[in-house]
Amino acid sequence: MKNGKVVVLYLEDEPNLAELLRAGLGMFGMIVNPIYCSAEELLGKISSTEFTAADIMVLDIRLPGLTGLELAKRLRGQGENRPIVIVSAFNRPDQSVLDEIGAIFQPKPFDFQAIVHTIQALVK
Repeated sequence: MKNGKVVVLYLEDEPNLAELLRAGLGMFGMIVNPIYCSAEELLGKISSTEFTAADIMVLDIRLPGLTGLELAKRLRGQGENRPIVIVSAFNRPDQSVLDEIGAIFQPKPFDFQAIVHTIQALVK
């Protein structure tokens, strides 16, 4: 947390959606920073302060290159234990896939009350 606010890392390849989540969660006192556009970009910044400062990760599934699910599996394999929320405007992944990576699913477009509640429940 930064100044008592939850810091959310967001992986989203559509800048308009990223800014929408940043603004929406900001109204609930959360900081959405950093925002990465691809899994590969995130992996390149894995040792950066902005990556390590995040309290929770919100990862879109459909991305160019690695998917959010593939990235989550890779991060978990490297020992990452922060909460992960998987988001998508498409079909929900099978629960077994979410269980394997220890993630929660939230559909897009966002129901801000639901995603805020999920984030608050995961980051205590």
